[in-house]
Amino acid sequence: MGLRVTLAAGGFSIAGEAPDAARAVEIALAEQPELVLLVADLPGGGIDAARAVGSRLPGTRIVVLSRDPSGEELVAAVQAGASGYLGEDVSQSRLPTVLRGILAGEVALPRRFTQHLLDEMRGRDVHRAVVDARASAALTDREGEVLELLVDETPTGEMARRLGISQVTVRRHVSSLLAKLGLSSRAGVGELMRRRPPP
Repeated sequence: MGLRVTLAAGGFSIAGEAPDAARAVEIALAEQPELVLLVADLPGGGIDAARAVGSRLPGTRIVVLSRDPSGEELVAAVQAGASGYLGEDVSQSRLPTVLRGILAGEVALPRRFTQHLLDEMRGRDVHRAVVDARASAALTDREGEVLELLVDETPTGEMARRLGISQVTVRRHVSSLLAKLGLSSRAGVGELMRRRPPP
């Protein structure tokens, strides 16, 4: 209620409120708002809802509010399509200004976690260089996403949930990228990614 009052006072029109991730996505797709505000611990997964909205409404700005902000969750939110990641303790008087900035094309990320984000992105650059040197053909964007999840030893079911695809499709992408990398099993992915790219 406090958030609703704050946003209304800041000049925002509220298209809807949702008790869970599925309903949040449903409302977003129906209303197509300029901005969606999601709590990370929304039942059903706030990050998953952000990913679903971001993939279907690329013009909609997404902001994730977290009860317990962390570098890992920040990376997950950004990968899901969020332009903003804020602690739930953000000043309510400041929030409308932050959201207007995001609508204008800015990003809002906690400074204390930006190094974590940079390290994660640099690690992905190293992985990309290793893959480019090894692969018989370029990986698709989806195969690249699956590769990063394989590096983290993410189970197939969790990959499917994060990517919003079936487990059968995940296995198909895994088989394809293993073939392109000349690997016989998932175990070889971690070993390969620990290598430095050739100079």
